[in-house]
Amino acid sequence: MFDGFAKTIGCPIDKHQHNHKKGDNKIQKKIVGFQKMALEREKLLQHVHSSEEGLCFFAADKSVEFYNGLFIQYLNSMTDEANSNPQNVLTDILFKKITDFIANQGKANPYFETQISKQGQNFVIRVNVFDDNSFEIIINDITKQEKTRRIKQEMTGNITHELRTPVTGIRGCLETILEHPLSPEKKQYFIESAYNQVLVLSELIQDMSLITKIEAAPQSFKLEAVDMENLLENLKNDVEISLQEKNIQMEWNLPENVIVNGNRNLLYSIFRNLTDNAIRYAGTNVTISIKKYNEDKDFYYFSYSDTGTGIPEEQHLNRLFERFYRINEGRTRDTGGSGLGLSIVKNAIAFHKGTIVAKNRAGGGLEFLFTLGK
Repeated sequence: MFDGFAKTIGCPIDKHQHNHKKGDNKIQKKIVGFQKMALEREKLLQHVHSSEEGLCFFAADKSVEFYNGLFIQYLNSMTDEANSNPQNVLTDILFKKITDFIANQGKANPYFETQISKQGQNFVIRVNVFDDNSFEIIINDITKQEKTRRIKQEMTGNITHELRTPVTGIRGCLETILEHPLSPEKKQYFIESAYNQVLVLSELIQDMSLITKIEAAPQSFKLEAVDMENLLENLKNDVEISLQEKNIQMEWNLPENVIVNGNRNLLYSIFRNLTDNAIRYAGTNVTISIKKYNEDKDFYYFSYSDTGTGIPEEQHLNRLFERFYRINEGRTRDTGGSGLGLSIVKNAIAFHKGTIVAKNRAGGGLEFLFTLGK
């Protein structure tokens, strides 16, 4: 009421008070604005420091304005001597393309990108020059992406190679049946040959699908308490005929109640593929032994071994789990299998939070040591 009266009579004191309040409001707004700017600056700094990119900002005179720790880490990964000076990126000969660009760039070309490979790592380095001639240098470690790209490229080549054989076989059999007069016996022979190639193709597709599912959709596998003794008994029944054909004895030594909380199908695939591998390559008159040799609060430790031929050259041992890897060309094709069995084993064990290694036994044969999370 008094404010309205003062405005009506034009009281100078109230005008002064009103202007004073307006001044206070402006100051308050400025304070709030500064607080917001400080908060945004803090958030930006937190983002830069936690970023997976190495970042460094330079003034127009090439003095360093700001950088994060990852920039120094990546820089030291590429240069010969480790230190904490980010300006090394402007002096080391390794980065000559970058310094040449900064020295010669024009306003029409403010961006530059290059890649550097050093010490087995791959980095992409980007430069952005701003209107005031200040600039930023960003370093990304793309080693994993490059490895993934190479794996996919190799996988595509391997799949093409593996598919070519059964598809060519099927085509050849069918063309023979369609284009040539054949006796019933010959026709039956080519039909059976084509069918066998279809089985090879089907197994390859199934194994590829399983590996993809383990890697891309692990959450789709149901977990349950799996009795390992029961699982091995079922496995032995399933492969009994193949074991008898090569006179292979299969035995295990497990204490009671070895229970793994995992996916039954994947656990079965671990022991099935190891067994199929032994049946194909270990030879005849051998013994397969499975035992749990240790455990702790988190893991069971298993040994799967045979008394067969083993691996002739130890450099092959670390590559046994690679997709489509062969010790000699044609090994998988001559003896059957998709070439993905041991890769499935590794992926299924990784799904159960375990690891696996292979080694030749002192007394002959091959041994796989692996862990399975409880």
